[in-house]
Amino acid sequence: MDRLSAALDRQRLKSRLAELAARLNEPANRSHLIWMLVIFVVALTLRSLWVAYAPAEPFDGRRLDDTQFYYGSAVTLARGDGYISPWTGMATAQWPPGFSLLLAGLFKVFGVHVSVAWGTTIVLSALTCAALYVAGNLIGGKKLGIGAGLLLAFFPGHIFFSSLVLSETLFTFLVVVIMALVLLAARKSDAGPVRIILIGVMVGAAALVRGQGLFLIVVAGLFWWLYTRDWERALQWATAVGLIAVVVIIPWSVRNYFAMKNFVFLSTNDGGNLYMGNWQGASGGFQFDAGQWIVEQFDDRPPNEQEAASSNAMMREGLRFMLTHPGKEVQLVGSKTRYLYENDTEALDWIAAEEIGKTVDNRSLWAGIANGYYFSVLALAGVGLVPWWRQRRGALILPLILIGIFTLGQLLFFAIPRFHFPMLPSFCLLAAAGIVAGVEYVRSRPRGPKPAAVPPPRKARRGKSGRKR
Repeated sequence: MDRLSAALDRQRLKSRLAELAARLNEPANRSHLIWMLVIFVVALTLRSLWVAYAPAEPFDGRRLDDTQFYYGSAVTLARGDGYISPWTGMATAQWPPGFSLLLAGLFKVFGVHVSVAWGTTIVLSALTCAALYVAGNLIGGKKLGIGAGLLLAFFPGHIFFSSLVLSETLFTFLVVVIMALVLLAARKSDAGPVRIILIGVMVGAAALVRGQGLFLIVVAGLFWWLYTRDWERALQWATAVGLIAVVVIIPWSVRNYFAMKNFVFLSTNDGGNLYMGNWQGASGGFQFDAGQWIVEQFDDRPPNEQEAASSNAMMREGLRFMLTHPGKEVQLVGSKTRYLYENDTEALDWIAAEEIGKTVDNRSLWAGIANGYYFSVLALAGVGLVPWWRQRRGALILPLILIGIFTLGQLLFFAIPRFHFPMLPSFCLLAAAGIVAGVEYVRSRPRGPKPAAVPPPRKARRGKSGRKR
């Protein structure tokens, strides 16, 4: 009986593989695969060349920064020492573990070397461009997908991040994949439990890379509601996605409770970030010493307990300030928005390390190219809102919702230009829509000289007797 069951399972697998091969061999699907490959190769080549030109090694003598944490924590995980801080040597929850876990797995396979980390960021960045083609195709067809994918492939600010061992590349890839899954679910009146479960798992995984991943629950729910005009179904799907995401995160929260002697849902960085953006001296941007007086209150505790306790205390202080100083909060909205979008060159600052005399060759040139491209895409994204506004119901509203929710979410904390990185694919989608609409408008206009106007026939004049002359 077992042999018969195994034979039937093999037969089903063969038939499904044959069906998949047949579908991929269809001309339309073959064309999609070719374009995805083209976009991937272009993006991969540009990012590889950039990393060779301007590498940034985490432990090259530079001052403490996030790249050292991600790389160092991945090394300790790969060696079996657990998720510990490279600065204190103690258990930590400074940032969610997703990116470090990915790097650790790759280190175990390919060995511990910074080139493995660079290869990871290069491939993830290129895969994001290919995945954006899929999302664009689902939103507005093949032309929009090609435009969005190529815009991101050539995006200087996106390319620059390939040199940095930071979680943004993995997180942005997951965001684009989740966008594609959300679009697929919206096309069906019944998305089915498997697809909703998959979205929930992916959202949980994204949150374990960067906490902003939880914003995707709101993004998906709003999109499903506005696109399908069925708020009950949108609420059911979004609730299911949120619950599944929490289930994915809970094991990490339990680990934090025992390792940090305090409740930490995702990371201890959240409390400091909230307080930094919401206190009497807040500027809206990064302030290194903000909240130091709170940290000093827990100096008598071990580093892991101090980290968690001070984070929770800063979270409480930040929330208290937000509730008791609404005027200051309103003033901070403008400065936070400016810091978030003022340029697209922050990666160049991270690559350089002035304390060891390292600079990026031709930095001013690269900065000019990056900002020129960035603001051009933002302008085209504004043009892309025109075709959506005319329809009022198209799937192009998804990137618009994502930009809106991610921006509002970031305004709760402090802001720097680095934090708009996950929104670049959405800007490319809107910009591609603007380009496609512009091209179609130009093509629809009549060509050649206008035909001469035919004068209207002259009316015969009548004399006084009423006869025609």
